[in-house]
Amino acid sequence: MRSGIGNSPTDPLYVSQGTAAGVSAPAGTATDPSYSKAIGAGTIATGQVASSISPAAATQIVASRNGRESVTITNVTGTQDVYLTATGVTTGLTTGFMLAGIKGAAVTLSTSAAVFATSPTAAQTLSYIENY
Repeated sequence: MRSGIGNSPTDPLYVSQGTAAGVSAPAGTATDPSYSKAIGAGTIATGQVASSISPAAATQIVASRNGRESVTITNVTGTQDVYLTATGVTTGLTTGFMLAGIKGAAVTLSTSAAVFATSPTAAQTLSYIENY
């Protein structure tokens, strides 16, 4: 293993070496080692929030969360496009990532940052599920 990569259990590339019974085995032993890597996070949270209708001030959809692996945001209302941004202050209606004005349109973001949203003339209900 390269120095500095995967050296601690909190590192996403961490692998542990052990025997089939899970007992630690020093490197170079004749026993067949087994390797394990946890995938995914242990908790999810869900909710629904209405986007703002002001291009000057977007509504926070999800707060920042340390340890979040991803958040999926879905346009539930689906009658207007929704613009996702990194802050509550936007410089115009079409600033940000456009989520189509189609019921069920969704995007998954691999981020721990807060996500904000705004719509042109009518608030859109957005549903989210976060994995942390």
